[in-house]
Amino acid sequence: MADGKLLVYRMPGMRGDQVNATAMLFLPKKAPPAGGRPLFVWGHGTVGWAPQCAPSVQLQEHNTWVDGSNDALLAAVLKMGIAVVAPDYEGLGPVSAGVTTGHGYYDLSSEGNSMIFAAVAAQRYLGTELSGQWVPAGWSEGGFAALAAAYYSDSATKADPDLEYRGAITLAPVPDVPAMNRILWQDIDNTSRSGLPPTDHQIDQLVFANAETIYFTKTERHAGYDVDPNQVYGPNMLKFYHQDWQRCLDDLNALVKQDIQNYLSASPSHRLDSYPGVRGDTPNSLPENRRFFEQNQGKLETSTLPGSVLWLYGTDDITSPNSVTYDVVNKMVANGNDINLSVLEGAGHYDVPIVGLPLIQARLKQLFAVGS
Repeated sequence: MADGKLLVYRMPGMRGDQVNATAMLFLPKKAPPAGGRPLFVWGHGTVGWAPQCAPSVQLQEHNTWVDGSNDALLAAVLKMGIAVVAPDYEGLGPVSAGVTTGHGYYDLSSEGNSMIFAAVAAQRYLGTELSGQWVPAGWSEGGFAALAAAYYSDSATKADPDLEYRGAITLAPVPDVPAMNRILWQDIDNTSRSGLPPTDHQIDQLVFANAETIYFTKTERHAGYDVDPNQVYGPNMLKFYHQDWQRCLDDLNALVKQDIQNYLSASPSHRLDSYPGVRGDTPNSLPENRRFFEQNQGKLETSTLPGSVLWLYGTDDITSPNSVTYDVVNKMVANGNDINLSVLEGAGHYDVPIVGLPLIQARLKQLFAVGS
């Protein structure tokens, strides 16, 4: 279906310096048309914070695809004759390529520049094999990265005038993490007050509320935000924060889940909301936490992005609850953003890329004037 290469490129890092970054480049096997192929810049979902968690590293070293079922989506895009470049993001990627630790997890400039300069690198590498037209797209964390790429899209044209931004596609993004956390912790508190043993799903909610927070705190501190981990975590998760931040998402989730289950089994009085992990919703009110989200996700709510945005959302997505998605989209539309929100009935967080594939293909045909 495609030939793959690893691109190494330079990009502005979140600390203001130039850093090495990597991306996987996939090309359709058929020859490019006259005028060149368009480019699809793909942002992956959360995989971890340490360099070795990068999709390219996991694929090369372990022959493992870590971005959910999105290989099927990318295969469909390639079948349309569209080139795909998939950045690992800043701080993720092979250290042998000069990648250094420091992932910009939900950092607007870091994620946006990771996407943009992957497009620049692909354009410079392929030259006339590409048409210059490009679209950022992504799922979950990558959905935020796609919006960040739209926000900074002018920088791509400045870096390479041959690039022409056409619009963005965002799949199941988490557009307001603090708002999502508030709802998540309300559910955890309600489960605890019921007095009933939690279901496996409810335990998974607590895992989600705890594990990925490590990546946020690591990014905040790396980017210069004065967040004190002792104010964010109780003893159990503080230990994970210091000892296990290099673990990739699946392994970290498994460790945290086992710790929660051990805690619940240790005493009949133990409840989900008393687990000594993230200190509930209270870290949302910490000034530096609030500043991080206001200066990153918050900028999207108050800005007008260029071009159009196709936003796909599943009604059964608990990662970004209905009210959070609708509230952010309404704010962005009020600021003049051209957003086509497509609501996929019954789709969960992991279902959106496949259930929404026909909509993605239709939008790409429209933006790139390509066939199927």
